[in-house]
Amino acid sequence: METLGDSLLPRDFPPVDPLERAILPRRVARVDAVLQSRLASVTVVCEDIFDPHNVGACLRTAEGHGLQDVHLVTEKHGFKGPGQVARSADQWLTLHRHLSPGAAISALHGAGFAIWVADLDGEAEIAQLPVEGPVALVVGNEAEGVSPAMREAADVRFVLPMHGMVQSYNLSVALGIALDHVVRARRSQLAARGEHGDLPSDRQLALRPRWLEYGVRQAAQVRAALALDSAGDAAMLAAQAEARQHMLAATARARTSHVQKRSAGGGFGASAPLPQDAGRGASRGSEERP
Repeated sequence: METLGDSLLPRDFPPVDPLERAILPRRVARVDAVLQSRLASVTVVCEDIFDPHNVGACLRTAEGHGLQDVHLVTEKHGFKGPGQVARSADQWLTLHRHLSPGAAISALHGAGFAIWVADLDGEAEIAQLPVEGPVALVVGNEAEGVSPAMREAADVRFVLPMHGMVQSYNLSVALGIALDHVVRARRSQLAARGEHGDLPSDRQLALRPRWLEYGVRQAAQVRAALALDSAGDAAMLAAQAEARQHMLAATARARTSHVQKRSAGGGFGASAPLPQDAGRGASRGSEERP
């Protein structure tokens, strides 16, 4: 519920989830704030990464930058769990699995994403490239890097800034450097329009119940029980409101009837003498003494 002046208005977006009654308000507020700042226009593609720790580190980096979607190409090494290093980042993300680079390319281009890959022979350092429209940043595997098919399909090839002797970063570090530029540029564009994120509201509403469940044991059962309580509370409040309306209506009818009776007896002018005063013409001060 939110207060506007002295009136109490029901919250209509997002709709109240019964489970909120079992969660601290600051936790609910954080869930809503993060959902509203989520980015759908920037995504990450992890292509055949075979070390679960690297998968987890990339997921953690993507989630920390406020992304919602991560695409996993699993053609050679299959699906790798995120491992402990992810720190449960995967539970807040939406993971999309593709069995081949071609399938991922088709899905990303079909959704309007430009594919960006790091390349030592790229066009320019990433910080010099404009961010226009949805961007998919590709991270290749530890041994071979980005596949030839993904490199061929890339819309942008960029260079990461390096000033040492080695020619590559760890996967999650490279991803973090690239995301810092792309996400910063995208959020600046959104801020100019007064927006915090661009995850559609229908996706926010679809994700919210699951996000609220994390940290609540037997969340489904708790939600169902609280929903019944809420329904009972709502029914009780409705009954109380109806009873109050009946009482107010009855009081109004009684007042109307009283006014009508008094009007019929002479109106609201001089009132009739009280019975104990009948026959008395003089005040007590003018009475004759015996």
